[in-house]
Amino acid sequence: MVKHEPASSAKRGNGEAKKVASMDEIDESVLDEGSYYLSKLDLDIDAIAERFELPAATVLKHKTRFEGKLNRGDAVETTEDLVFWRSVKEEAEGNVKVTFVTDQGFHHSWRSDLEKLDGPSLLAIFESCKRFLNLDPNARFLEYAPPKNYDPLAMQREISKAVTVLNSILEKKWKQGSETK
Repeated sequence: MVKHEPASSAKRGNGEAKKVASMDEIDESVLDEGSYYLSKLDLDIDAIAERFELPAATVLKHKTRFEGKLNRGDAVETTEDLVFWRSVKEEAEGNVKVTFVTDQGFHHSWRSDLEKLDGPSLLAIFESCKRFLNLDPNARFLEYAPPKNYDPLAMQREISKAVTVLNSILEKKWKQGSETK
């Protein structure tokens, strides 16, 4: 965890506020932290550089700078940060986290964990999610982009994403089953 100044405390020099970064620019401190934690997750500098689309020397500079912050006590290494960067790594590698519904309630799982389930279990989850979506009279609005700042259909969108992931896994299992027969 890094100590940050509040966003409202923009430093002023000669009466002008510091330039605000655009949405496309990544905060340097995020690159520092990401480079450090991703290296702890057994990614080498070249692999991190490829993911960040930066030169390896720049990634090494970011990692070294974060290590310096840790040594000076300006940052603290936490398990929560490592878990966060592990999930970022998983999602970047296509292993998305999905929320789905069963008779016992709502659940979260990584795609890779769902792929380990057998066909009947996956089909039961898939059907449960489809039933959930069919219960909601607003389901047709899931085809549109979510509104800004508040999405009353957020849970339905997550379940809809789960249906897509489950459908893809079931199709893959179906094809594998057909090929072995």
